[in-house]
Amino acid sequence: MNKTFESQLSASARRMRKLSESNLSVSVPETIVIPQKRTRYWGWIATPAAAAVGLLIGLFIHRPAEPSNNYTVPVVVAADNSGHSIVDDGADYSLLISL
Repeated sequence: MNKTFESQLSASARRMRKLSESNLSVSVPETIVIPQKRTRYWGWIATPAAAAVGLLIGLFIHRPAEPSNNYTVPVVVAADNSGHSIVDDGADYSLLISL
């Protein structure tokens, strides 16, 4: 039987792998039970509850302002020279407008 070097090398590698695998000891751990944590996202409950509470508080606290009967109206007193021409009132209007 004429075997090539590559086939002999492959067969040798397979034998060495089987030998090393047979020397391995495999220990199977006991069944590990991981307790599943029940997580609840409280935001889905707390947000609508807070909104409802805020609405109710806002409705009960809201009191319309009582109308005040004391109206303050600025009074403008007419000057003695009302109804006269600007030229006759004696005020210097050139200080107000610069040309």
